[in-house]
Amino acid sequence: MSRYTPPRPEPRLRERGVVSVVINGKPRPAILVRLFQEEGRAVVLCGTGTRRSELLVIEVPQATAAGKSLRLTKDTYFYADQLKNVKLSHLQPVEGLCPPGLFLQVRLLAEGALAVLTAEALTRDLAEGAAPELASTGSGQP
Repeated sequence: MSRYTPPRPEPRLRERGVVSVVINGKPRPAILVRLFQEEGRAVVLCGTGTRRSELLVIEVPQATAAGKSLRLTKDTYFYADQLKNVKLSHLQPVEGLCPPGLFLQVRLLAEGALAVLTAEALTRDLAEGAAPELASTGSGQP
């Protein structure tokens, strides 16, 4: 007698969810940081395989539990300048959730970056190649 295994539900878009997004023609793993369903957009933090020592980074080795949860195929680095405002139609949900401890780090990095972006930059679809503009702090420094 064989056991019945119900089919797995399709992955869906949700905060803390893992998604794939194409940036400048290249698919990138990303973590969904904020979901704006009514506006048809989301803020995601995209990963890259390039290590840049001059920037604050969240490093996720592929072989770790977090790397496996994110379904990474190689060591991946998350930087604040890779925060993207993306149309929901450009996101492909991937099975898996960002582990809570890692998501806390991601949220802290993202909130810091969001605090210095202009309102226009927050609503522009950055996945289409637009560069974010920093908000002025009034002191002449971004």
